[in-house]
Amino acid sequence: MADSKSKRYAVVTGSNKGIGYAICKLLASKGIVVVLTARDEKRGLEAVEKLKLESGLSKHVFFHQLDVSNPASVSSLADFVKHQFGKLDILVNNAAVLGCIVDADALRASGIGKEQLKWSEISTTTYELTEECIDINYYGAKRMVDALIGLLQLSDSPRIVNVSSGAGKLASFPDGWAKNVLSDAECLTEEKVDEVLKVFLRDFMQGSLETKGWPASHSAYVVSKAALNAYTRILAAKYPKFRANCVCPGFVKTDILHQTGFSTPEEGAEGPVNNAAILGCIVDADALRAAGIGKEQLKWSEISTTTYELTEECININYCGAKRMVDAFIGLLQLSDSPRIVNVSSGAGKLALFPDGWAKNVFSDAKCLTEDKVDEVLKEFLKDFRQGTLGTNGWPASHSAYIVSKAALNAYTRILAAKYPKFCANCVCPGFVKTDILHRTGFLTPEEGAEGPVSLSLLPDDGPSGRFFEGTKESSFVSYEDDYYLPNGEKFILPNFN
Repeated sequence: MADSKSKRYAVVTGSNKGIGYAICKLLASKGIVVVLTARDEKRGLEAVEKLKLESGLSKHVFFHQLDVSNPASVSSLADFVKHQFGKLDILVNNAAVLGCIVDADALRASGIGKEQLKWSEISTTTYELTEECIDINYYGAKRMVDALIGLLQLSDSPRIVNVSSGAGKLASFPDGWAKNVLSDAECLTEEKVDEVLKVFLRDFMQGSLETKGWPASHSAYVVSKAALNAYTRILAAKYPKFRANCVCPGFVKTDILHQTGFSTPEEGAEGPVNNAAILGCIVDADALRAAGIGKEQLKWSEISTTTYELTEECININYCGAKRMVDAFIGLLQLSDSPRIVNVSSGAGKLALFPDGWAKNVFSDAKCLTEDKVDEVLKEFLKDFRQGTLGTNGWPASHSAYIVSKAALNAYTRILAAKYPKFCANCVCPGFVKTDILHRTGFLTPEEGAEGPVSLSLLPDDGPSGRFFEGTKESSFVSYEDDYYLPNGEKFILPNFN
């Protein structure tokens, strides 16, 4: 068995070509050991050899045959992962079929994306194709989760990514029973999703899709992806220590639609591999809820644990991710008459949480801040974390990755404001919002939390830049100037990060 403590392991289904292959390549490039899978063993082995040649990462890529429609095949893969690695950190459910036969020439001639495509005119289907689509796209993902859930629970940072589609959005459904069931996130269960699929297949066989409130064409794919989206929400609620999400990779040039997409597989892989923001630690949800957060001082070190991998990922996403976005879009922003950059930060990034010392001094010196200096601070932080010297070298003692990443983001915002004086670049703490990142223990709704970022997006041209806001109110980068209050009027007591 490999040294599983220091490595991260991923399984990607349907990955001998297209988006799945690109996901494997991108994960391997980040140092993650990847199991590439395919129904056809010969094609899978060829893909692994190609990936090893392209990436030079032969130690990071394994192959195992997998047919997600075959329980024995899924079980065989799970046994391989168990004996080879002892755990699993990332499961990407990518395997999918379209559920119909598409006329490739008609699809290419249709000017797809330029005018509304009439799917019924360029595709045909059968009950067998429809049933196969449901079985692979939805039940295949379920089989994978059921088989690998025990190994995922052994991970310090388990991730499930279900590759879905914009076609699975409920706007594609006529109003009716199925749409209502899949829309009710709080009451979703696997049994209810199974019932929806059972009724869909029955109505398809009886030729009554349109009269019973189903999408009229392309229906198997639409329904299978809507079911997958619902299942993802069920998983997120059932396993609060996991990060379970679904993602539409975009309209990608793959064989499933005869290479008619607009994005490359590499571009399509970015969404499944990336995340928008993470906490950098694992929080005990029950302990957090029981702590009376905001009513008495919360000792963060008592309810959370972290690893170097989580810490590094937190810096990479929360800070470096924002930088990558700015670097990629700065040219387009400069073409705007009213460019705005809003970095969603946190009150946890205020410098009052830093012990006095070098890092705090660097971040405090607004006039001398540079990206190189911020990068140096983060480099030192990661080094000290690995060496176990955070407390002695002037860093926050707990919840440190999130605090440092947000302080770095605040500093970067000030750099942007100075570098681009015609922009309005600001950072904002949206408040303590009910989101999955802290197990929905906040006090504000997501809509209330959105008010600050939206307000900064719509600033007048002579509005402030390089500032820190709490909601819609300007605040300090350093100190907590105002008291916070709970909805019942009681004073909010800030957590203890020592």
